[in-house]
Amino acid sequence: MCSLELPDIEQRFWRKYRDRGLKVVGLNPGGRGGIRGAAATDDIAGVQRFTDKLGITFPAGVEETGSYLRFAENFRGANPFPIDVVVDRDGTIAYVAREYDPEAMEAVIERLLAHSP
Repeated sequence: MCSLELPDIEQRFWRKYRDRGLKVVGLNPGGRGGIRGAAATDDIAGVQRFTDKLGITFPAGVEETGSYLRFAENFRGANPFPIDVVVDRDGTIAYVAREYDPEAMEAVIERLLAHSP
């Protein structure tokens, strides 16, 4: 989870669209071991302290399946953090980006919410 991105997501997406059905969840990859640049915590209490400090009100947790670690091991570059994913109501991934692009995310979210029941 990124301390620069999360407050923007809180304002730009969560507070703006939550009443229209948008769900936001922040996940901190657990078990990061040797990933370069990993500075956040692996435990839920640490995640809670981190998000409280930033004023984040959407749910946040720790990804414990190891999927992110496997991704990071195969990533060529300085650091694979963060990954932004937008999933539609049917569970289909509608958007994935490694670099935070709020305008692109907002366009996808607007399109998805416009077609929501």
